[in-house]
Amino acid sequence: MRNLLPLRSALAPTTTVAALAAVAATVAVGAGIATAPAAVSAAPARVALVAADAETDVAAVATDGTNVRYQGLTVRIPAAGEGVQAAAQSTSGDLSITVSRSADGSVVVKTDKHEHSVAQAANAITTRTDAAKTCTDTAYALAGWKLPSFTWYYNPAGTPSALSGTAAAAITSGTTALNSACGQRSIGLAANYGGQTSAAVQVGAAGNCIGNDGRNVIGWVAGSGKWLGMTCTYYKTVNGAKTVTGTDTALNTQYKFFTATANCSNAYDLQSVVLHERGHSLGLNHVDQTAHASAVMTPALSACSVGKRTLGLGDYKGLAAMYGTR
Repeated sequence: MRNLLPLRSALAPTTTVAALAAVAATVAVGAGIATAPAAVSAAPARVALVAADAETDVAAVATDGTNVRYQGLTVRIPAAGEGVQAAAQSTSGDLSITVSRSADGSVVVKTDKHEHSVAQAANAITTRTDAAKTCTDTAYALAGWKLPSFTWYYNPAGTPSALSGTAAAAITSGTTALNSACGQRSIGLAANYGGQTSAAVQVGAAGNCIGNDGRNVIGWVAGSGKWLGMTCTYYKTVNGAKTVTGTDTALNTQYKFFTATANCSNAYDLQSVVLHERGHSLGLNHVDQTAHASAVMTPALSACSVGKRTLGLGDYKGLAAMYGTR
């Protein structure tokens, strides 16, 4: 009797008529009396999305309980204390979505969308718009995370044939341009090239962040979305500080890129695209196109423009605020 009492007390509060019926049904199937019911797909979990700021409209964001989608970008809902941003630079502007999960399980979403017209883009075809302000405009915006270090790798698979001999150098130049600007000291975070890798860029063709393998890889993807470059950045929050655990950048081969300006026709400067995307990886967000047109972190980049191969003072100030100088 002593051994039966705990079992009885454990069953009593939780055993229901439905549970007993389920047991009986299982016995009947095993005995050949009944057939097993068809499997029923579980309904997607309901997830309540919380807007990170007043500019984010969660009604424009969709979720299936596992992923969050916005304007063609898709990210998987991270674990508690973690976050992910998908940032895409297109021919008509920039788009990003940042999704984080709080310790209480709530899913916080921030969206950022900047578009420019063809007329606006045409103003920056060959030179930096309002170049006189490049080293005087100090404006910047921060995403809120930092890289503890930055060793990056290049996967050359899928490199467009026209860039086979020059892409690696342009990507390196776009990355090392993060170091300084306007005669200022180098920022405290040094970008170290780890060499070529066969590891895949964790960015899907449709504009989705596939996952985080802990490497920082840049490479080529035959994208189906309307983006020139896209960066997926993962971070974790510990004691209120957001630290990047992996950041990958994909360059979309459905568009033409160039590394030399001669005879450019409807192509985009590889070095400028890389520098902008690297800014996202290191924690810079967009600034207003009209007010701060000389900054790298504005959304506008037109065909044949080489005006954003170096940081503006504001871009540099943002990086120095996060990483200090050396």
